[in-house]
Amino acid sequence: MKKTPVANGDTAERKKPGRRIFRRRIFHWLILLVGLSFVGNTGWQLWRQQLEMDGQIAELNEKKTQLVEQQKNLQLEIVRLNTPSYIEQLAREQLGLVRRGEIMIAPKK
Repeated sequence: MKKTPVANGDTAERKKPGRRIFRRRIFHWLILLVGLSFVGNTGWQLWRQQLEMDGQIAELNEKKTQLVEQQKNLQLEIVRLNTPSYIEQLAREQLGLVRRGEIMIAPKK
């Protein structure tokens, strides 16, 4: 290192940033950039997964609503099937049963 004169007559050493300091700074910046890119990439993937999960939750909630409605309709059907008048109506319509004294008239095909 070179010695340079100072105003009071003493000599001071001039310090230049050496290659070692320069390389260390570059290394720190590279580590910082790699770390930030890793954090950014991870955040991006988590955000995409969250959007996908939100879509699946919406689909499943819609399906649940449909299934609950279907369950209500089936429970109403069970109640109707347990009434004698509905059983008689189904027997007449689907099986062609008639009461005593009634005559069944079928249309020509």
